[in-house]
Amino acid sequence: MIVTFQPSLFEEKIFQNRRIYFKRDDLLDVDFSGNKARKFYAFLVREFPHIKRVVSSGSNQSNAMYSLSVLARKRGWEFIYVCDHISSFLKQNPIGNYAKALENGMRIFESPAREVALDAFLDSHTLHVNEGGSQKEAEEGVSLLARELLNDVEREHVENPYLFLPSGTGTTALFLQKHLPFKVYTCATVGDSAYLRRQWEVIEPNALVYPTILEAHRKYRYGKLYRELFEVWKNVQAETGVTFDLVYDPVGWKVLTEHLDVLQGTPIYVHQGGLLGNASMLARYERQANML
Repeated sequence: MIVTFQPSLFEEKIFQNRRIYFKRDDLLDVDFSGNKARKFYAFLVREFPHIKRVVSSGSNQSNAMYSLSVLARKRGWEFIYVCDHISSFLKQNPIGNYAKALENGMRIFESPAREVALDAFLDSHTLHVNEGGSQKEAEEGVSLLARELLNDVEREHVENPYLFLPSGTGTTALFLQKHLPFKVYTCATVGDSAYLRRQWEVIEPNALVYPTILEAHRKYRYGKLYRELFEVWKNVQAETGVTFDLVYDPVGWKVLTEHLDVLQGTPIYVHQGGLLGNASMLARYERQANML
């Protein structure tokens, strides 16, 4: 199964009276956009003659869940996914990544011990993909992104560039820093900075290639609704004309703006996609109308 992606758009914008560049990985592909296109690249291009099933775990609105459901459908594989919990509201009103993955034939199970539950499905014909694609195989596709960025920077004559992207597992940021000669900054959106470093240590022992973590002025609980983050999301969209995801990017933009004055150079923000999940997040905000 050979899948090819054209280099994603690299565009200049003005944000808070500053020049900023966007790497538009959200426009790569309808089904494999953003960081999932990069992290799952190896699974898209390699041959797996003995694989009949792919299994993974994570949240019930995971971008990775949807992309893996498409991968399984295209490959003719069974797709099994385990999450902690699915609310009765979501079961009765499927939406976003959850709904689309079900349409692609996903079999989903609930278990508080997700990885333990997956063990029952593992055999020689099964491909196990870690939560969010946090594994060594992700380096293959992310290194391609790094090469694109080097070409973008050279073509556009970007002076003293640095990269910023918010992190879940931090896999994309890690392998970008490993393959880029300039600084990569990130922030934790799941857990804290210690969590990010633990994720990196599992797949890359060389701490010299770790990205630089920027700390938020306050802690945001993953997936929780915050009026100020919703305002950040709206303001960035209004100022740049670009829509970002509602889980990771509002935290990312909040942290970046808190540090813009002290970061030296020209920022490049990597748009990692995830827009399909906005439908469920917007529905949650609408159910709490006072937050809008």
